[in-house]
Amino acid sequence: MTLAVATVLTVALTAGAATLLTTVRGDLWQSARNSSQRQVDMALELLHHAGKSGSGAYTVDGMKVREAQVKVVPVPDITSGPSRKPKSPAPKGTEGAKEFSFSADGRYSVQSTVDFTAAEDTLRSVLVLVATGVLLIVLLGALLTWVTVGRALAPVEAVRREAAEITANDLHRRLPVPPARDEISRLATTLNATLDRLDRAVTRLRTFTGDVSHELRGPLTTLRTRLELALARPDSAHWPQVAAEALEDTDRLQDLVSDLLLLARLDAHHEPHHRQVDLTPLTHDLARQPGATLPVDIDAPSPAPVLGNAAHLTRVLTNLMENARRHAATAIQVRVTIDGQDVVLEVTDDGPGIPADDRERVFDRFTRLDDARTRQDGGTGLGLAIARSIATTHGGTLTAQAPTGSQGGARLVLRLPKAPPQSLRRPQEARS
Repeated sequence: MTLAVATVLTVALTAGAATLLTTVRGDLWQSARNSSQRQVDMALELLHHAGKSGSGAYTVDGMKVREAQVKVVPVPDITSGPSRKPKSPAPKGTEGAKEFSFSADGRYSVQSTVDFTAAEDTLRSVLVLVATGVLLIVLLGALLTWVTVGRALAPVEAVRREAAEITANDLHRRLPVPPARDEISRLATTLNATLDRLDRAVTRLRTFTGDVSHELRGPLTTLRTRLELALARPDSAHWPQVAAEALEDTDRLQDLVSDLLLLARLDAHHEPHHRQVDLTPLTHDLARQPGATLPVDIDAPSPAPVLGNAAHLTRVLTNLMENARRHAATAIQVRVTIDGQDVVLEVTDDGPGIPADDRERVFDRFTRLDDARTRQDGGTGLGLAIARSIATTHGGTLTAQAPTGSQGGARLVLRLPKAPPQSLRRPQEARS
């Protein structure tokens, strides 16, 4: 920045100084010519009043005519006409210029040599002053730029030093925010907000890692204990039962690993294969699954098309219904409606419900409420977390809301964007 300012100032001031010197030089030259011309005119006036005969050459004394280096030459052939003043060439260095004038009656021709020495000396003095001024202004501008830009960038350097010292182990530290409300202050504020999100993400990852370790350790410990007990008494162990129990623990581990893999893919924001899926027949199919212990009352009078991955949407509805079956007392209700440009699916049950303070926490990973902490009833604690992640990747939301009416229970609401008319999607599907 300092070099740029110094260069601009040098070019601009040099151009201005050149224009100024050219103007001053022309004025000085013209002033010297005008002074010499006035002396020539005085010489002609003196000759005219002296009444010289016009023969030979004359030296006119008085009124400093001699000092003007005036030479008078009679011109007998010219009898009348105005005085003429031929122009002389521009001076070079300190050389003089010839000035000629004729008397009104044509009797005399007066020649004078203009001396530009004083003009040259004045021009040199002006040149020195201008060059000194340009140099001082350029140096002063460069110094001010260096100081001003340095002070302006000092907060940036402070932010850089602090950012260089922040590691994954001290993400709680924050960058200094300058008091001035400028771009640097907004940059520091934005970076601090980014550090906040990063800190929360790392904390969530550490908590998630601990929860995964805990969830995996339980089935593994149970499986290992059963096998060790059976091996300790191989003759008295009932090996078919041991194998069945081990297979049950293995299935639990497999389900947990599958859920973790699906969450990892959803966190990576992999784009699903968007196709039109109607939630109404999908809901009816899931409600008629064999082995269901509770009836499901479905209210879906009209088609509810959405764009999404059919397998993922099936997983969302399956998780919501399994959660309702796990906590419902006598009945489960599923309602599918169209709300403007959204498809809304509500799953309600008549179980103990979700306290208002836990309606957001219930979607955290490995979260089990107080009445659902057992392995048989609580599951892995990933069902609702997976359902919300899938809803988010499809541009929708999944929330736990207060139940309607007086029956109580849990009410989970899935809201997804409605698919456009089929006719508008045919060109796109043809290309895909």
